[in-house]
Amino acid sequence: MFRWPVFLILVIAGGYQQCAYPSSESALLNKLSILLSSHDDTTILRELASLQHEARQLTYQCSECPFDWYVLGRIEHEIARKSGGLAQLKAARLAKNALTRAARLDIRVAQGDALANLAQLYLETPSWPLSFGDKHKARQLLEEALVIAPQNISVLLVAGQLYLELGQTDKARRYLQMVVDTEPMNNALTHHLKITQASTMLTKINNKLLEQ
Repeated sequence: MFRWPVFLILVIAGGYQQCAYPSSESALLNKLSILLSSHDDTTILRELASLQHEARQLTYQCSECPFDWYVLGRIEHEIARKSGGLAQLKAARLAKNALTRAARLDIRVAQGDALANLAQLYLETPSWPLSFGDKHKARQLLEEALVIAPQNISVLLVAGQLYLELGQTDKARRYLQMVVDTEPMNNALTHHLKITQASTMLTKINNKLLEQ
């Protein structure tokens, strides 16, 4: 007789737990965007370690929150990019685990960003036996992300990077141009960084074509 109220309280509490830290997550992503605009790699690594600690605390508090795992994976992905040697491989594996968990909890988390970041990891990381890099897997994940969020600037940028790596220059240029042509969204700094990346890649492609 008294079990139902207790059960309902637990359900409500569980539902609350899964969306308890939206402001913390957004703040971490904003800090990450600001940090990535810096050019001091030593400072970036130190600050990334601090953000990593904060993101891990969120996953400890809510182990079933997909966005928390996505944020942690994003930060660990950047740590891998800024590190070298064994530290880079370790960070890449941690990023893969976090992003995979985020996508398993919610395939649409962050509008396909988790899948897009996973695709980047598989593309950027060395292949077996050194690590888990796999261009086929990267393409599979990217195509899933494009189905979920075909207008997401992050997904489009990864598409440009992937198809450029695969030697499909025309396809890469099309996706990169879509990034450059997008209107600013919520996070203007993040948007600006991605447009800058896309523009740089487009310039390199066009210069290479002119040389041919």
